Amino acid sequence: MNLAALTLQAAWLSCDNPPIEVGAMAEGIEASSNRDEEVASMASPCRCGRHDARVTPGELVGRAAPEGSDITQRHQAEQALRESEERFRLTFENAPIGMGIVGLDGRFIRVNRVYCEILGYSAEELSTLRFQDITHPDDVDTDVGLAEQLRRGEIPRYQLAKRYLHKDGRVIPVILHGSVVRGEGGEPIHYIAQVEDVTARKRAEEERERLLAQLDAERRTLQTVFDSAPVPLLLIDRNGAERVIANPHALDLTGGAAERGQYVGRLLRPDGTALPLDELPSSRAMRGETIPGEELVVARADGSSRTFLVAAAPLRDSAGKITGAVVAGEDISPLKELARMREEWTSIIAHDLRQPITTIVLKATLLAKQPQCSDKAQHILASATLLSRMVSDLLDVSRLESRRLDLRPAKVDLPALIRATVERTADATRGHRVDVEVSDGVPPLIVDPGRLEQVLTNLLSNAAKYGAPETPIRIAVERRGGEVLVAVENEGKGIAPEELPRLFGRYYRTREAKLGGAAGLGLGLYIVRGLIEAHGGRVWAESEPGKASFQFTLPLP
Repeated sequence: MNLAALTLQAAWLSCDNPPIEVGAMAEGIEASSNRDEEVASMASPCRCGRHDARVTPGELVGRAAPEGSDITQRHQAEQALRESEERFRLTFENAPIGMGIVGLDGRFIRVNRVYCEILGYSAEELSTLRFQDITHPDDVDTDVGLAEQLRRGEIPRYQLAKRYLHKDGRVIPVILHGSVVRGEGGEPIHYIAQVEDVTARKRAEEERERLLAQLDAERRTLQTVFDSAPVPLLLIDRNGAERVIANPHALDLTGGAAERGQYVGRLLRPDGTALPLDELPSSRAMRGETIPGEELVVARADGSSRTFLVAAAPLRDSAGKITGAVVAGEDISPLKELARMREEWTSIIAHDLRQPITTIVLKATLLAKQPQCSDKAQHILASATLLSRMVSDLLDVSRLESRRLDLRPAKVDLPALIRATVERTADATRGHRVDVEVSDGVPPLIVDPGRLEQVLTNLLSNAAKYGAPETPIRIAVERRGGEVLVAVENEGKGIAPEELPRLFGRYYRTREAKLGGAAGLGLGLYIVRGLIEAHGGRVWAESEPGKASFQFTLPLP
């Protein structure tokens, strides 16, 4: 590079508004055979007005290197120019986005490496093309229009989301930033283009839109299910201010209230007592509890009430934090009414049967005392006694299910009560020895002695009925922690494992009982469970080949 070119480049580099790209001009000067004339012909005044290349090289040298400067200063100037040019070239070539200098006719003058990577063309190939040639046909008019506005000075710059056509035919979405370089007189010289490939961003946006559409479809589906569910559904949202979202059927529960505190007064326990807010199924669910089903009575404004079976569970976010609760209900008022009618019918029938049965028992007892009628009278008496027990069972079931069972607790010596019951049931256990084993430390209990004797009688009767003939029946009593455990064991075929969970159900009879023709309604164990649970205890059955055991617990006072 000659001294004139160096001096010119130094002047431009020191200027705040150089007329054209320095590196390109320097390259042109370096290649010229007539350097002084080339400098003068290519250059134009810079926009600051202080650097005019259209002077003689000697004048430029004089301005850049004042009289009296030595050769060292010229070398330093040359070195500075070379370093400045290299910095510009490296900056242009290594920019993280596509950069290009585009002529006013749309042809590419110079492009960097990223620009080539975006389009798939080499710099040489792009130098033969216009930007219109590689722009998507649908975007050409917009891009050309904006470039023309830029050239005419109507806009200072523009940004455009457009599409390029890759060399392999692919469509490349980009963001184009365009501006123009002007000469001293304001005439446009060339365009500057900065291009960012947004393929990944576009793909991410499309995926986001797809997911949002899918999420919206799922939300609408869930909303439809929620609104159309044939049972009351509530969502308690605890993110920020608490909200109650109810489907149409849930209006029976909430009365249209937007907050739980506004409808808690409508909810009652089955016994009619009020239910505090912190004991609502939704409140318990938001403490982490799952409520599988609980009866609640909903009082209506017109004075009527409905009974609902309510279930609730917590709602958690992805981190496991409880954010609310979901509540589902089922109006069981029709079922409750049917149960009430059934219990009423059972109670009436049982009461109506009790008097004639009592008369039959009394007459059969008198006939049994006469020698000529004793055998027949005994049959009548046994049948009447069985019928009387069935009636009593029906009455007990009615009382248990209507929660009208009357317990008369008293202080009871449990081992003594068991031994007395064994003596009084000797006829029922005939053919079986009954052994009573009592561990030390069994204290007196507060129980209803009549009801507890009913439990023992039922279990002893079952043990004798289904035990192998002439095998013993064992009753074991021991204290375990805060309760007393009683086990009634017999030897026999045992109970099938699949029948164990159903033994204490109402009207349930085992396969062996049905095949053997054993008398009974299948209410005995159901009543046993009701009586034990009414005392606050638990009852269950265990079995293994050749042995069965019915066990129950009673709490210590």
